[in-house]
Amino acid sequence: MKNLFLTLLCVSYLFALEQKNVLQAVPYVDVQKFSGLWYEIARTYNDYQERCVASSVEYILKNQKEYEIHNRCFDTHIRGRLIEYKGSAESSNDDTNMSKIDMTYFWIFTKRYEVFFLEEDYSSAVVADRKLEQLWILSRSPTIDENALQKIHAVLENVMDLKRLIYTSQDALGRYK
Repeated sequence: MKNLFLTLLCVSYLFALEQKNVLQAVPYVDVQKFSGLWYEIARTYNDYQERCVASSVEYILKNQKEYEIHNRCFDTHIRGRLIEYKGSAESSNDDTNMSKIDMTYFWIFTKRYEVFFLEEDYSSAVVADRKLEQLWILSRSPTIDENALQKIHAVLENVMDLKRLIYTSQDALGRYK
């Protein structure tokens, strides 16, 4: 009995340690304020953006629970061939809260993403899947203030290796022509 109790205590402790290093989605994301153009400041590696620079995503509000999504980037270098693809995003919450969204591309590929960081004025955000395998640091402008980036790093440093972040080159004026 003593061994069982000790085992349960150790397992509970390890579980508590692991939970401490898990990010929680922000409690609420206003659909109106979140809509619009976001510039990618950094991301984790993914195949579909391997050659992308100057990446951005635009959330166009269709209704109170759904966005049309426009992704854009240049192939390999700024002013290179423009790559564009579209998708949709729908709230996976029961209301108009967009802190957890299901994004669908090419009508069949759907994945849930969460907003793990959101500046109060909606100037920067972190969107990722639950395991932080696919993560994006986003800003309303093509550059981000160093203090704002450090604030995001402070949120992420206990839950992931910051060396996994790939910083995105941006056109200083955010142009796609």
